[in-house]
Amino acid sequence: MTAPSERLIRRIRRDFNRGVDDEVIRRLTALRPDDSSERLQAALVLGAGGKWNRFEQQLRRLERDWREVLLVGGLADEDWPARLSVELPGEPGVSAQEAVPVTRPAASARAARRDMSTPRRTQVRRTRRTER
Repeated sequence: MTAPSERLIRRIRRDFNRGVDDEVIRRLTALRPDDSSERLQAALVLGAGGKWNRFEQQLRRLERDWREVLLVGGLADEDWPARLSVELPGEPGVSAQEAVPVTRPAASARAARRDMSTPRRTQVRRTRRTER
């Protein structure tokens, strides 16, 4: 059992909804030791694209063939270290237990979870026009 790295946890919190993110981290921590490399854990997360059902599909793929997980997660090619650095900025190999916790004020915690580089979804309400 190896906990995901701090940079992978940041990515999980960014991609998945609140509550689901904790379950993803728990599932990654429960992987067998030979399936718990940061590369494989990251491939599971990246291949899921923030969707719980796709994450479960990735876990099922892992049971069949770990190479499929790397392929779907985009980490199967020789340039995987560079791609991993792009997808998970920060220092590699730091586990959640080794990382120093950062505390933030409660008001900004929600804003910190949201990736500011992607636009927020807005709902446009359309009103019905009545012709006179």
